[in-house]
Amino acid sequence: MRSSAQPERRRFERAPITTHVEFELTNSSSGPSRIRRHMANISTGGLFISTQEPIRPGTRMVVRFELPSNKHRVIAISRVSYVKKGTGLGVEFLGLDDEDREEIEAYIETLKSVSRVS
Repeated sequence: MRSSAQPERRRFERAPITTHVEFELTNSSSGPSRIRRHMANISTGGLFISTQEPIRPGTRMVVRFELPSNKHRVIAISRVSYVKKGTGLGVEFLGLDDEDREEIEAYIETLKSVSRVS
C-alpha cells in the first residue's frame, strides 16, 4: 500500500516547456473539439497542459505542438491520464512516431546540458 507521503515515481524524465499545444478531442460528443493552451512540461511519455477545461480522464485526443529548440512539429494520438482540477491535464502519448520521440529526447537532453553549465 502506497502512502501519500511517498515521492511520486515517474517512468519518463520530464522537462519544463513553454509553448502552445493544440489538442483535438476525438471522443467528445459536445463542446469545442479544438482547443489551444500552454504546455507546462514534456517527456517522451506525455505532457502536461495548463487548462481549466473540464475534460475527463480517459478522453482521447490528438495533440499538436512545436518544440522550441528546432520548431519540429509533433502530432500524437494521446489520452488524458489524470486531471488536476483548476490546473491542467496530464496527457499520455498513445501513438508517437520514432522521429518525434527522438526530437523530444534531444530537447530534454539540451535542457539538461544547459542546466549543468549554469
